[in-house]
Amino acid sequence: MALEIKENRGFFEIIGRVTSQNVNVLRAYFDSVLEQNDNIVISIEKVVEMDSSAAHLFEALYKEAPSNKKVVSIIGRQNKEISKIMEATNTDYILSTDRV
Repeated sequence: MALEIKENRGFFEIIGRVTSQNVNVLRAYFDSVLEQNDNIVISIEKVVEMDSSAAHLFEALYKEAPSNKKVVSIIGRQNKEISKIMEATNTDYILSTDRV
């Protein structure tokens, strides 16, 4: 399944596989988005596969945002497809407990 991003007023829904093959493109995309937005929500609830490089990408977006006076919220705690890799990489703490 190809990677797809749907955007609606600062809410970004990622659908498909997020792996080392597309993290650089995803990073460039969200860097560009954050240049124009102060607050975004990224949903990874429909991600069907994720590897460790993708988990660390989301962690980096989450951790770097405050130093740039931005807010990045990431939702997807209910996604069982990615929970193991998020736990294994100790990045599950970035997932918001709230659902949009």
